[in-house]
Amino acid sequence: MRLEDFILYLDENLDNCQPILETLSTNYVQYHRHRDHFQRGTADEVWLQFVAERSWAVLTKDKRNRYNEIERDALHRHGVREFYFSSGNFTGAEMGEALSVALPQVRIKVRMYNAPMVGSIFKIRAGDGRP
Repeated sequence: MRLEDFILYLDENLDNCQPILETLSTNYVQYHRHRDHFQRGTADEVWLQFVAERSWAVLTKDKRNRYNEIERDALHRHGVREFYFSSGNFTGAEMGEALSVALPQVRIKVRMYNAPMVGSIFKIRAGDGRP
């Protein structure tokens, strides 16, 4: 995958988060929103396969994919690259800020690692500027 081919897929729990959309636009990241391809409530199995077939990377705040055996199996079976926010306590603004800081590393990880892969995006700690 070439860097210019880097595309994020925003799952349905993030596809209308304005700070995320603004961060991606500001950083010239190509993205697709869940709502542009599927109805709300579409089974993860369906859209994960769709995303994997296009070599896109998923951005989600749903951590259950790491813990739920069915979800984890779907990620592996379809060869999905997924990045998730490490805390369910992020506000939209915090997610946008953390994503902005993490994007260079997200791009690198997508290029360096074959699918399947899962990475986390951490909340920025006050005072140190690091995720």
